[in-house]
Amino acid sequence: MARTLGEHALSRVLEYLAANAVVLNDGHTLVALQLVQEGLQRGEKDLLAWVMDELPGRFELTVLPLPPVSPRLERGSIGYGNGK
Repeated sequence: MARTLGEHALSRVLEYLAANAVVLNDGHTLVALQLVQEGLQRGEKDLLAWVMDELPGRFELTVLPLPPVSPRLERGSIGYGNGK
């Protein structure tokens, strides 16, 4: 089933909010719908990018801390080239 760009954008916004630990309610859905509607009315060329850029200004999103990627690198030697 083909979806319209507006449906796709609204779905993306709601999924993004849910993934960022926002408890979705009717108010959040209405704000998301208004955001998508505004983008459509403005005729944004890249609606999805515009909507995602506008999200932080419309919703209070928490920044989730990321764990370190790897342990700190330390210089060391495994014994190559020491003549043994």
